[in-house]
Amino acid sequence: MLDVLRHYLPFRKVLLIACETVLLTVVVMVGMSAHLWNPQDTTLQLIAWEGLNPEDARWRCLFSAWMVAVLAQLTLSMNELYDFRVSSSRYERMSRFLGSAGSAVLILVALVFLMEIWGIQRVLDFPGLPTAHEIVVLTTSLMVGFTLLYLWRNLFHLLVNRSNFNQRLLILGSGKIAQRLVDDLLNRPDSGYEIVGTLPHSPEGRGGRRASDRREGDPAPPERETTTGNPWFEALVTPPKLAAGAEGSDMPARALATGTQLLFDAENQPESGTRSEELTESLDELAQRLGIDDIVVALEDRRGALPTESLLRCRLQGIVVHESEAFYERLTGKIPAEAMRPSYLIFNPGFLQHPMSEFLKRSMDLVLSFIGLLLLWPLMILTAILVRMSSPGPILFRQERTGRHGKSFTLLKFRSMYEDAEKRTGPVWATQNDPRITPLGRFMRKSRLDELPQLFNVLSGSMSLIGPRPERPPFVRDLIEKIPYYGQRHIAKPGLTGWAQINYPYGNTLEDALQKLQYDLFYIKYQSFLFDVSILFNTIKTVVLRKGT
Repeated sequence: MLDVLRHYLPFRKVLLIACETVLLTVVVMVGMSAHLWNPQDTTLQLIAWEGLNPEDARWRCLFSAWMVAVLAQLTLSMNELYDFRVSSSRYERMSRFLGSAGSAVLILVALVFLMEIWGIQRVLDFPGLPTAHEIVVLTTSLMVGFTLLYLWRNLFHLLVNRSNFNQRLLILGSGKIAQRLVDDLLNRPDSGYEIVGTLPHSPEGRGGRRASDRREGDPAPPERETTTGNPWFEALVTPPKLAAGAEGSDMPARALATGTQLLFDAENQPESGTRSEELTESLDELAQRLGIDDIVVALEDRRGALPTESLLRCRLQGIVVHESEAFYERLTGKIPAEAMRPSYLIFNPGFLQHPMSEFLKRSMDLVLSFIGLLLLWPLMILTAILVRMSSPGPILFRQERTGRHGKSFTLLKFRSMYEDAEKRTGPVWATQNDPRITPLGRFMRKSRLDELPQLFNVLSGSMSLIGPRPERPPFVRDLIEKIPYYGQRHIAKPGLTGWAQINYPYGNTLEDALQKLQYDLFYIKYQSFLFDVSILFNTIKTVVLRKGT
């Protein structure tokens, strides 16, 4: 997996994106530079007027073709066509490709017009073509490109289904973190990992040596209670000779999640694979036999149980060994609840607050919030008029929220509830189909229009564009008492949007608050200017796809 702005991408997704960038760039380049390979006198005059020769013009066409490809791929990303769970569906793939192609053509044609009007050279510029001709050829090239892209995507999914680009993974441990990893991996088919199995403890036993190497007089390890007589089933993995997907196995290479256990489908398993088999090989020998690429150490108690020597041999043999907390962070984009302990938060790298990072973040807040107000004021005025007409009460809703370092501030929003909605109930969480929300308020919450006045909070410095969601003081006091380290999220300014907001839907339970805390701590740990930019882009995608609260 590759780390791109705190988004960990499987190899097959990186391969897909790279191939489609090259394909689109080549198609657009061929279409938009055909006139430059055997230029006529008129074409030579046009490029000479721009101070270029044919070779320089072709290089500029190549750069512009690459820009077109990247912008076209952004429309694919906005339609979630790089999410394998969406793209694997033929119906979703077809409908979303059509939408992406239409959006790409409209956006790029508009940009070409704007670049021409504003006189911006070197950006989306194809020398030697009059503007009208340039738009016609660009539209044709994009249509051809998206058609080839759709055919390529079908071929790619066919190849992925027949080939295995996944890393084979063995999880060492059977506690809560191991069970959580299993559940998350099985719910993320595009993670790039295939679980071979989980092993509650090392085959060498709790002393770190294999059973055959135990010296006379050494205390025997405690016997594990078993109800099947098969130590491999008790270890929640398949017998090594008949591992899922291994040579000679009739068992389908797929796993089923049943609560907190991982069981392999053994309907077609031969009789020889069901007999009890005593494990005598070391962890590194087991890993070699099963073709393991990665091992995750998820032992809850490592004292006397960590097979240090075998893990070292695995590492020297090229097998990647991960700590469970770090692997879970990469997989999910959040800090696991089990890792929320003083030693992890104190000694783990991250959670740095550099003055230059603070300066860049505040500068981005000021610039983007000012531009946002400058561009969105007509929409804000229209929204204010609609709020006034839809129901009695003030246009703006003012509410106390908890900010940085626990200090309170007044949050501004367009009113989305009826006046005095909490007069009888007091402070309560909003719920789905909440009767306190007006019909207009439901639309505003879904489209995030109700949050536009918070740009004034950002300008004043009480909020940032990116950060944890600001909560009400009564809720904060209650959550601090019930969830350890909940107060640590207040070391950052609350945000108009944030990592938790784009990854987790609105929630009103204690479990929802815990899930969001894990995302918030991940953001605080890895906060950077580029990370903030990626969150802003994903927020735009969330609003466009109407995944709001």
